[in-house]
Amino acid sequence: MPKRICIDPGHGGIKSGAVYGGLQEKDINLAVALELEKLLNVLGYDVVMTRISDVDVSLQERCDIANAPPRVDLFVSLHCNADPDADEPGMPEAKGEEIWYFKGSFMGRKYATKIAYWIDDIFTDEPFRGVKETDQLYVLKNTNMPAVLIEMGFIDKTSSIKPFSDCNNLKRIAKAIADGIGDAVYEN
Repeated sequence: MPKRICIDPGHGGIKSGAVYGGLQEKDINLAVALELEKLLNVLGYDVVMTRISDVDVSLQERCDIANAPPRVDLFVSLHCNADPDADEPGMPEAKGEEIWYFKGSFMGRKYATKIAYWIDDIFTDEPFRGVKETDQLYVLKNTNMPAVLIEMGFIDKTSSIKPFSDCNNLKRIAKAIADGIGDAVYEN
């Protein structure tokens, strides 16, 4: 059973991540991360955060925090996705959540799959884009433990403004992630 979990709210400081309609990805990531930290602490986990405020933390620093002793058992990086094309009437909008894990990581895939079950329930009107493996994402490639990167949904569409602006919805996202982690731990 993992005892220590590293939560990585993506972006921060001058690196806002995706921006749309007054929303900044870095703020959403941090709000969900801080709520997730509280939930995991209540469940008895020791939580390590890569940032707890709006500061810039490099990708390597995020990995260093996770890899530093004492051992972290799971790394969870939080992000919002964005569609690169213009959000114009009549253009199809990308939507849905997806979760990435490092290629070949059995435990990474297990955590991603369990979290996917719960997080897909948050945006019931949007398709779940899948649990996907990669060897390209820096924080998954350079951490020494099972790791997942969660794209909690697309920030850059009109229908995202309300759910990503609602504190209660951000708490629901955090709870879904905590429930997914708990499911994966329970099976071990």
